[in-house]
This record gives sequence, C-alpha cells and structure tokens, in this order.
Amino acid sequence: MSNALISVIVPTYQREKYLGATLRSIIAQGYRPLEIVVVDDGSTDKTAAVAQSYPQVRYMFQNNQGPHVARNTGLENCNGQLIAFLDADDLWPPDKLEKQFDFLTRNPEIACVLGRMKNFLDDGVDLPNWVSASAMLDDSNALSLGAGLIRREAFDCIGAFDSNCWFGDDLDWFIRLREAGLLMAVMKEILLFRRIHSNNISSNQKALTQQYLRIIKAHIDRKRKVLISSPPQKRQL
Repeated sequence: MSNALISVIVPTYQREKYLGATLRSIIAQGYRPLEIVVVDDGSTDKTAAVAQSYPQVRYMFQNNQGPHVARNTGLENCNGQLIAFLDADDLWPPDKLEKQFDFLTRNPEIACVLGRMKNFLDDGVDLPNWVSASAMLDDSNALSLGAGLIRREAFDCIGAFDSNCWFGDDLDWFIRLREAGLLMAVMKEILLFRRIHSNNISSNQKALTQQYLRIIKAHIDRKRKVLISSPPQKRQL
C-alpha cells in the first residue's frame, strides 16, 4: 500500500464559520498523497467561497439532501484507495492519517481503523444540555467516521451510506461492516476533536434516538432472517 492515495471527504452545510479551520487541519496532515473533496449540501452562506479559497480542495455543490447523501456523493467522486471523512466543524491532529495509514499497512486484515475522540467547546458557547460535563473532560473511543480511515474495498463489499438515514448513517454503516465479517480496530490515540457548538446535528437528540432505534431494529431483523433461513445443525452426541 506504499504511497496509497487517501481521499478525505468533507460534507458541509452552512459551515462558513468553521470550514476553514477544518480544511487547514486536513491540509496540515503529514501524509501525502492526499485528495480533499468538499461536498456542499446546498449551503446559502459563504461556505462555497471558503472551500474554493483553498487550491488543494475540490469543491462540489448539490441541492440539500442531508449529510449521508453528501458523503455518498463524495464517495462517487473520489479516487483514493483509502477513505476518510471529516465533518466541517471538527478537527484532526496533524499526524492522524500517518498513524492510521501505518496501522493499516501493518494490519492488512483490518478494513477500518478508528481512534479516540476529544470534545471541545466552541468559543463563546455554553455547554448544551445534551452534552455532559464529564464528556468534555475525558476522551473516548469514537464510533465516528471522523475518527476513521477505511479501505475502499470495504465500501465495495457492503455499499455506501443508507439513503434513508439522515441521522445515524455512520452507525448503520459500522453495523453492516460487522455483519459482513469485516474487521475494525480502535487505536488508543486521540485522532478526532469534535467541536461542540450551538448547531451540532447531535443536538437533535430526539430525532437521533429515533433513528438509532430504527437502525438497531433493522439489524435485529436481518439477524433474525438469517437465523430463520439457516438450516438446523445436527448435534453430535
């Protein structure tokens, strides 16, 4: 996998305030070669101008359809053998991609490697009620696309993100990854800094919880269908 191209897909909507810092954290990565694809999901602010001010960035615009569709648009229009995602309000440490590329090189059986995540509060923003104080103090394993580096073959195997999952498309994809028997690992390093502000998608906890329940139910239904369709095994005495 020497000199494998990494494609970084940045779905964005109305993020002119944060997008520049996000893109600089990608450009600052020590790893090369690197492809950066920003998919603007119908922004009406200055998101386009911010993205297009960076010559390293390939900018794409689509009508507003949700971050899951924006990620799929990025997947369809990128060239990397390895894929990473970063939301347009979050940040990476400068050695994130190097560390994960080295891990995947040493562990060819792993399809997706994640890291740990640290929350940080945006300037001038009070801690919202959907985030606990302890969550701001401690880092945690991140079941988040922003903390991952994924082999292209994983998408070839299980497909892209569910077009019905406006929320929780990452959880659904990780579940399907495990259902397919593909291996996932978590590194101990903090590889994602998640910005907490007044307009996080996660702030809509009711919609998020409802979607998570639907995703888990769909997973259980698929497992039940497999069990029902599998012939009974003869027991050995």
